[in-house]
Amino acid sequence: MVMTGSMENYTKGSLLLIDDKPLNYAMSNVYEIGATWPKAYDRVVVAKNGPYVIACLRAEGEDRQWWYMPHDEYALLVEGELRVEYVEPRDELTPGPHRNVAGTEMGHMVLRDGSLASLPARVAYRMRAPKKSLVLLQTKHSPWLTYAWEDICIKEE
Repeated sequence: MVMTGSMENYTKGSLLLIDDKPLNYAMSNVYEIGATWPKAYDRVVVAKNGPYVIACLRAEGEDRQWWYMPHDEYALLVEGELRVEYVEPRDELTPGPHRNVAGTEMGHMVLRDGSLASLPARVAYRMRAPKKSLVLLQTKHSPWLTYAWEDICIKEE
């Protein structure tokens, strides 16, 4: 049965395992994270495959950080509306968040439910959401990600 959800109305799923431990699997509900995670724009990892991860974040208001990464990233808007602004930095930046970025404005994209945005390598970006929105971010492991397996995984006793 196909079930859809939202941050206002979701059902937490479960997993039937045979001869294995549930915490070997990252089972989470992205709608629950969007609805209940205490900090907007906190990148909570919900899936991992080698160095690649899928992080879930609740976008609300303006992210005060500009993000700059040496690799491409992708943002999928699951619910809501999101504006992504781009800047080509004047100088080479260290990877991660930055308070300000000097450079050439490259425009913006407005995403709505189901939209996908490319976040190109070596281009700074910042997100703004006029209302509570839910984003999945495909990226690589970094120190700016929150790994909260114990909080988001279903635990079988």
